[in-house]
Amino acid sequence: MRQTAGTLNRIWLAVLGILVLAVGTALLLQSNGTLHALLNTARFWESVVTGDLHAFFAQPWVAATLLIIGVIIAVLGLLWITAQIPRKNTAGAYRLHDDGSQGFTFCDPSVLAAAVENRINTLPGVISSAVLLRGTARAPDLSLRVTVNDRADVQDLIHRIQSSTLLELSYALEAPLQRSQLQIDISGRTQSTGTVVHSTGTVVQ
Repeated sequence: MRQTAGTLNRIWLAVLGILVLAVGTALLLQSNGTLHALLNTARFWESVVTGDLHAFFAQPWVAATLLIIGVIIAVLGLLWITAQIPRKNTAGAYRLHDDGSQGFTFCDPSVLAAAVENRINTLPGVISSAVLLRGTARAPDLSLRVTVNDRADVQDLIHRIQSSTLLELSYALEAPLQRSQLQIDISGRTQSTGTVVHSTGTVVQ
């Protein structure tokens, strides 16, 4: 139940895709002579750069410029790799009532998460659950992971969670859930409810 950089990756993939498409289109137009006719560029078989390139790259400012560009690319790559690390991004204290004349009401999201977990753990077939709340009280975001046994009715469980548990949470927050993520795991364990009571006595035969 951790957030990843999916949106960031999609944006960068779109940008890179547009750049690659533009370069490919330019090369195609250059190869068939269309770009030369439109912009009077060099023909496909003509050399674009003439002269000694070694003397050009031997200049100090060229090496410094390439070094700076390399450092910038390395920093951007490091930032991108760091953004790939999954994060929980848990929410801070929810401010449920913000009427200054009557005071403020704050609620720890972990309290609400524990209440949701206890509610879900009573549903048929549920072995355990884990809830994580993000966002704000006005725009809450919920991630839910439920472990059920292999005899559980998954469709009925999803219906119960969506029609009762999530609605109860929305009523408590007085705001609709902006996004809810549900992950269901199947386990071979059996559901355990209640507490075990150990008894002592005398066995009469």
